[in-house]
Amino acid sequence: MREHVRALPLRPRFLAGESTGSYVTRLASRNGLTVGRLLDSVGEGLSAAEVDPRYTELYVNRAARERLAALVGRPVEELVRALPSLGEEHLLPDRKSGQPLWRWPWKPRGGYLVRGCGLCAAAREACESVWLISPDTWHICIHHGRFMDNSRDDRELFIDLSRGPHVLEAERRRVELVRTLGPAGRTLVADAFGVLAHESQRAPRLGTSRTTPLELLPSVMRIASVMVSAERRRLAGRLSPPESEQWLQQATAGLGHGFNWGLRAWRAQHPALGAPVPRPQRGTYLPLAAPHEQVGGMQSVDELSCVPWRILAHADRPYG
Repeated sequence: MREHVRALPLRPRFLAGESTGSYVTRLASRNGLTVGRLLDSVGEGLSAAEVDPRYTELYVNRAARERLAALVGRPVEELVRALPSLGEEHLLPDRKSGQPLWRWPWKPRGGYLVRGCGLCAAAREACESVWLISPDTWHICIHHGRFMDNSRDDRELFIDLSRGPHVLEAERRRVELVRTLGPAGRTLVADAFGVLAHESQRAPRLGTSRTTPLELLPSVMRIASVMVSAERRRLAGRLSPPESEQWLQQATAGLGHGFNWGLRAWRAQHPALGAPVPRPQRGTYLPLAAPHEQVGGMQSVDELSCVPWRILAHADRPYG
């Protein structure tokens, strides 16, 4: 195998959030190569001849990531921003020999393969289907008003949300919340899904139908927005038990008394803190604190939510 890797002549544009397997498949096709032949230049691994990026994800170690960046002619940092599975937490272990390695496991090691927006792909000159790697089983394209999920059925590639502007607005608010608060924003959204899963709500469970996320998202963002105020004060050390009770009464009055038990379950997991939690240095992000001290990039809403499992669902996960 060659030690020096030259950039391929034709390099497809990135689609944010794309799976590594999807991008490498497009990269090979654009240059008239099989995926297996292209991966010979990336490192050692199992045959990829029969692999379909809609079913599995490609993982590499640090050395193979460097080679892939060389093939694309872009800095590693740019690849990591575009292709989430190239992030540090998803890299394969390095060998002592420093040998570049890649693997196609039977299924993604984290997250879900979700169909990308065809119009976004076309704008980046991608003629084939593009697959994203997502923490959850769905993706909403705000720009084109489309809902995609992890269905492999090519007869219905997306759901048009032109008749659901309230859903698009809720997704805009979710994106802005996560952009502003960082990983803590993701936990608040997940916890709001958990509150909605309380049996007193009689709301549909995630996984019961394709459109369930669309039904839940507007309510999720109403709940998450109410939680933000309590969590900001708690992390700043300015939410005593009496103040927490007052917040609960106000939140219940605003959202509806049916949310009382779910909000109580969430509040029990977020008790008052004796001292403020130091803010992260980066931007305006909220700090992470118990019960959400670590947040994985590919953890789904049910994995992130701190609401007790007995409330979330009778099954192991609220997805099914």
